Amino acid sequence: IDQVKMFSSSYIRWFRDIPPPSDDVPVSLALSDANHAVTLTKQMRGPVHLNVQFRENLAPDGGPIRNDNRVDSVTKFNNLRFTDASGFLDWSRSGNRWLNSHYSNNNSLGSTMEIKDLIRKSRRGIIVTGNLRDSEHVGQGTDSLSSLISQFAQTIGFPVVAGVQSGALRRESPVIPYAEHLMKNPMIAKGMQPDLVIQLGTPLISTEIGGIIKSNPAVRHVLVQQFYPHERADPDHTVTHRISSNIGTFLKGLMSDIESSGTVNCYSELTPLVFLGNELRKQMPDIIREAGSNESTGSGVTLTEPEITRAISEVLNEAEGKSTPMSLFLSNSMPVRDGEFFLYPEGNKGATSLQPLLRNDAKFPFSVSVNRGASGIDGILSTATGCGDSSQPTTLVCGDVTTLHDLNAFYGLTADHTPSNSAQTVTNANRLPLTTVIVNNGGGAIFSFLPIAKHGQDVGFEEYWGTPTNNFSFKQGASAFGLPYKSATSFEDFKNAYRSSIESGGPGIIEAKVVDRSTNVEVHKKITQGAIRTVDSIINESSVTHGVRLKMKLPIKRYTDDRGNVSK
Repeated sequence: IDQVKMFSSSYIRWFRDIPPPSDDVPVSLALSDANHAVTLTKQMRGPVHLNVQFRENLAPDGGPIRNDNRVDSVTKFNNLRFTDASGFLDWSRSGNRWLNSHYSNNNSLGSTMEIKDLIRKSRRGIIVTGNLRDSEHVGQGTDSLSSLISQFAQTIGFPVVAGVQSGALRRESPVIPYAEHLMKNPMIAKGMQPDLVIQLGTPLISTEIGGIIKSNPAVRHVLVQQFYPHERADPDHTVTHRISSNIGTFLKGLMSDIESSGTVNCYSELTPLVFLGNELRKQMPDIIREAGSNESTGSGVTLTEPEITRAISEVLNEAEGKSTPMSLFLSNSMPVRDGEFFLYPEGNKGATSLQPLLRNDAKFPFSVSVNRGASGIDGILSTATGCGDSSQPTTLVCGDVTTLHDLNAFYGLTADHTPSNSAQTVTNANRLPLTTVIVNNGGGAIFSFLPIAKHGQDVGFEEYWGTPTNNFSFKQGASAFGLPYKSATSFEDFKNAYRSSIESGGPGIIEAKVVDRSTNVEVHKKITQGAIRTVDSIINESSVTHGVRLKMKLPIKRYTDDRGNVSK
């Protein structure tokens, strides 16, 4: 009998092949698997199949492995390392469930009361947002959900780490600008120590916030998102409370309960991070520019990948209010990560040091879409073409390798009205409003950030990981589909080309030729170092000139009102 998936998939609700106990597999994985199995059994009303693997020696005997005469076949198992997982010690001593799950179809009052109690007891709470998913909003647009999350954050006095997938939320005042760069600062990463994390939506792109959560085993991690049977949504096994509900519906109910009970005296000692982020926001354009100022290739290329994200943000700021809302589609690999790091709206230049970004002055794309998952970079252009097939102008940012994987998708920008026997250039009469920005770094840039890159030709790095694309002409490719084409090698060239494409109202391709991949790694390092130095300087200066300290209790409710004025 083949034990793996021995029952029909039409009969069981879920299958899991449980790995054998190992020093390399934390106990939190087994506990999370067990919890998920029980959850699906209850929610989907049917059986699950857990195939549990064991190794010889089955009994807890050390020494040689029975019936295995190979070299070094010795049983090794360190139970202390196996159980050294975030949250395990607290769970094993408490007698509580590994994960407290609540669903929209039962005990919604109980879930609201439990989360309200966590908020009331918290002193260092924070809100984290991932992909909010339009399908969950039940009549709410992304913009209205962003406003609701902002209102919730101000009600409980928690700052917000808004992932790039949150789209318009990044223009709201409780959001910590450039949170990824703040959390890379050792002083902040070590000093945050949140006691409550409320996560809205999944997955997260940020690795910094995940590391901070894992390093604080006592943290209560609440995940709120719609119930998806085959989606775990907890890769680090740190979630302690899962609320399977529509995000907007749950937040409205929770806020109503908090306000009706008079429990509005909430705050978070982490709120000064909003101030630090707004101060860093003012310096980031200069930090990004200086990081690439001395970088150039022999061909005169000076454009860097972070500058592409900055230029898009600046142009979208200019375009806001002049046209229909803009959408962005960020490809996997580097574009979505650069979006996470650098895609924030411009600040109010006339604001005082303690004044956050004003809602009416915050200009940002209406929505940001990504296609995260096992497909990787496959099908990105096709997906973005679907997103652009509407009256809402869309910008796709993708890499050169990604483009080659799905090149024929460009035909979808021309096929609707262009005669089959014509190679005519697309006009406004048959356009789809999709601007495609191809970041051409001559291959797969993200692998240059990994340890494998230092081994070079010893592992065939260029051939198997770098995968150069220098022998392909994107200009000729655009011509084959009759699409407008422009190229850019500097920040100003790219910004002008992108602005022109947006204003045209039709499809277009911009090839952004950037510095080489190894230089790109150095540019990112310099930006990180520059941000760390800047934050250190802000902290030191603020403690002297403004009296603002990281441990100061500074609720958002106290220093901003509907007009953006600073409260006394």
